[in-house]
Amino acid sequence: MARRLLAHRFLPLACLVAACGLAPGCGDTRAEVDGEVPETDAGTMLPPDVDGGTPPPEDGGSMERDASTMPTGPRVDPTCIDGMYTESLPAPDADISDLVAGYDPGDPTAFIEAVLSRRYGTGLELVVEGDSSRDCVDTFLRETGTAQDVIEQLPTVVHECGHFYDNALSDFGSNTYAINDTPLQISCAMGDSTDRGGQTFARSRIRDDAYAELRPPCDGTFGSGCDFYADIYLDGDPDDGTFDGGDQGFNMLFEEVVQYVNSIATAYAFTGELDTGGSTSQRDGILTFLWYLTRYLRMARLDYPSAYTHLLEGDGGCWRDLILTVWGRAWLYLDTTMGMGHLGIADAELMTLVTDPDLLAEIQRLRDAASCP
Repeated sequence: MARRLLAHRFLPLACLVAACGLAPGCGDTRAEVDGEVPETDAGTMLPPDVDGGTPPPEDGGSMERDASTMPTGPRVDPTCIDGMYTESLPAPDADISDLVAGYDPGDPTAFIEAVLSRRYGTGLELVVEGDSSRDCVDTFLRETGTAQDVIEQLPTVVHECGHFYDNALSDFGSNTYAINDTPLQISCAMGDSTDRGGQTFARSRIRDDAYAELRPPCDGTFGSGCDFYADIYLDGDPDDGTFDGGDQGFNMLFEEVVQYVNSIATAYAFTGELDTGGSTSQRDGILTFLWYLTRYLRMARLDYPSAYTHLLEGDGGCWRDLILTVWGRAWLYLDTTMGMGHLGIADAELMTLVTDPDLLAEIQRLRDAASCP
């Protein structure tokens, strides 16, 4: 696999740059630290996602794959990088009752680290390292009155601490993504837009592709059937000379893919505590960004050939292998949380968009470029 793995125990991190340092005038191509899409309480349980599932093996061999550590569903190739991804799932049944009973509102960080240490090791790594770089817990934890209040915010806290950690690991020429706590980190170069010193294009350009009208931006209305993530992440006009988050390139789009996997992984780790009668958008977030990912690849292939070549072959194929790695990790958690209605709102609709055959073909092109069997 042509990727650079940084397999070492993590040292204390230097202070993270302030959020203003992410503006184009500062030249920063590292992980963005932006506002998290708020969880939405729909008030009622929605029908579970009916798509997917693990098909019967055709050759009798795939049933030996461990669904607790490897993606086994139909959206990955068991003979390629995505299907060979391995990660032990969180432990949602690990007892935390003593930690809940002993919760101290004056020290929520200690509680967060303690419950993550029992349920989700990667989340613990992200919080510890992200917090050491710039107090991510204090920045994003809002309600601290009860243990339940804190647990309900953990998917957001882990997600945002992941941004801080990746930012601290990265530099101005490359991005490093902390994938899991084995530890697996992958670093790839020149992933930002050409206007910002990289070799890709602004992520907001996919708002104008052939798929955007299938789930158009909400434009502040937050109505049913629209894409409120686009309002936040695909904003602005990359040609107007004014910086918006959507002006950032593939590296920042992919940073969100990585962290939305961490959001759903954290939600799974605390699925029992989060199943309180409503629904949150944990599955929606990662499905939306997988949809953006494949749409970006399609646009790159059709309209930005130099960017596409960089994503397929640049830096020794690093971006290609990174995409396939995280694609596999995403489906590990999407398959695991299938049917958990409290972790999705519009996930059934989004699943249909993500599994469009033409968009899935973009992932197959990456497998082909990686010379998978």
